[in-house]
Amino acid sequence: MKKLGLVAAAVLAAFTFVGCGGKKSSSDSISIMFQGSDLEQSALKDCAERFTEKTGIKVELMYTPHDSYTSKLASFIKNKNVPDIISIDGPVLANLAWSGVIQSVEPYIDPAIIKDMTPSNVAQCTYPADNKLYAISYADSTVLLYCNKTYLNKVGARIPTSVEDAWTAEEFDDILTKLAALPEVTWPLDLMWSWNIAGSEWGTYGFYETLASGGSDIINRDTWVAEGTLNSDASVNVMKYFQKWGTNGWIVPKSAGENTLYNDKRQTAIAWNGNWNYLTCEAAMGDEVIALPLPNFGQGTRTPNATWIWGISATSKNPDKAGQFLNYMMTDTTFLDVQETNACYPALNKFAERCEVYMDPTKMAIAYEQSNYAISRPNHPAYPTITLAFSDAFEAILNGADIKTELTKAAAKIDEDIKDNDGYPPFGKK
Repeated sequence: MKKLGLVAAAVLAAFTFVGCGGKKSSSDSISIMFQGSDLEQSALKDCAERFTEKTGIKVELMYTPHDSYTSKLASFIKNKNVPDIISIDGPVLANLAWSGVIQSVEPYIDPAIIKDMTPSNVAQCTYPADNKLYAISYADSTVLLYCNKTYLNKVGARIPTSVEDAWTAEEFDDILTKLAALPEVTWPLDLMWSWNIAGSEWGTYGFYETLASGGSDIINRDTWVAEGTLNSDASVNVMKYFQKWGTNGWIVPKSAGENTLYNDKRQTAIAWNGNWNYLTCEAAMGDEVIALPLPNFGQGTRTPNATWIWGISATSKNPDKAGQFLNYMMTDTTFLDVQETNACYPALNKFAERCEVYMDPTKMAIAYEQSNYAISRPNHPAYPTITLAFSDAFEAILNGADIKTELTKAAAKIDEDIKDNDGYPPFGKK
């Protein structure tokens, strides 16, 4: 997940209960639907050309702007015309697999590549109903803390050196209290509210992991029931911290924008932010910015994962050729080196070895270490409802609403959707 990859839950709902068919491809060609930045588009185009030159298999590149990607894909699904390979935002995988839009990629991917995947990468690409990979990726994502080292030193904050050494929630709260007292700090903490929280994927992706860190979750991942988990005492205790920071006025308001950490005024001390923003922060702040792990809310630091990954449509006429291309992409060092220049979060160990910024302890080594502590967003067909319910509740809590009430309402929405769909079998079945 990166900021570019935020998805609208309302649009995702269009994927449910929609039939699918095959994008018409000739026997010597494959089609690929994708989104991404100019750099990513150029890198994929060059990669496809090298692949065609080597194999003779033609690649039809179907670039779709990010803002219209999910609706365009829903249209392809509805019209039974799904491309051979589609780019998928990680949390949507379960819905697409459950709906029969994509198939397991395991028969088509080199076992050596699968073995090279980080644990977080395996988690983001696995469909829990059958525990098989339905996608493959060279990239992943995480969320961490970007901190102004000068401000931390002024308040005497301890600097964690590893994920296991992360600040406890109590320690983090104390540090924020001291930072709020500094005259040069307008807001000690930026939760990137400018990216939206209610109704947005950032609202879930950026913060669901804190529930797991506190010993809870959005939903019980064995029974797939939210009641009793999302609104548990453990969840309430985690949310009390966020509500305190919000009602104390310590969180950067949505209207202030996203650059208060690194603008000329340096108004913010800590930004709860994604790995994709490191280069921006470093360019503005130099070695004044340090990357630290997310706080430990009692059960160890937990972090989010998943970004745009690559799946093969269930009705592809050429899944073997699609697999050939994905194998090529995952091992094309020229392609991967371009991704590395954009600080892409590596999800293959061999790729990680080429990513200096993620190997450097003074830069983003802690971010890469967090891949060992990642917990995926619920891989369930009801995820569109799950994310909308949680993100709406989280913003209401930040604004001072009763925590237990909001989490209970969110749990009820999730459970109602699952009940209305008979549990989305085979989920919920022992």
